[in-house]
Amino acid sequence: MNGKKMAAAVLAATMTGVLGMSACATPQDPESTPSTQSSSPAETSALLLLNDSLRTQLGDAYADSWIEGAKLHVAVTTEAAAAIVTQAGAIPKLVTIDAAQLEAALQSVAAWQATLPTEQATAIHKIIPDGRTGTITIFVDPAQLDAVATAAAADKPAGEVELVIKESVGLATPL
Repeated sequence: MNGKKMAAAVLAATMTGVLGMSACATPQDPESTPSTQSSSPAETSALLLLNDSLRTQLGDAYADSWIEGAKLHVAVTTEAAAAIVTQAGAIPKLVTIDAAQLEAALQSVAAWQATLPTEQATAIHKIIPDGRTGTITIFVDPAQLDAVATAAAADKPAGEVELVIKESVGLATPL
């Protein structure tokens, strides 16, 4: 497999993993400690249904959501949306970047990855949007961390969305 085909395969695998994630997840940083979940499967299902309802109701004001401490937390971009979240029994977090802006930045970073030299493109193991912080995080093989960071600083592939670059612990593998 030549370098361009390898970079395209890695990009496709990265995007499949990123786009396959739901908007309601546990902490996305592999170095973070998972929160203690004390909710039953039925309670978790109810929280996920609530999330789906709020996502539809909030539209452009919705940024992200997660379950922590058996509670649904929802990142929103307006005070009015925060009030709706509170009224629904969830915990709002006011943020400045919405889900559409994160998605556009994610797509831009993925497109940028495909333009990098093969050794840098394949060194990017994961690209993860985080509506809680309004950032896109890329996890990079330590051997290429400086080269990718330098390219990202010059190219600004995420636009106005902050790009966080972290050392990768390796490619994700199925459990």
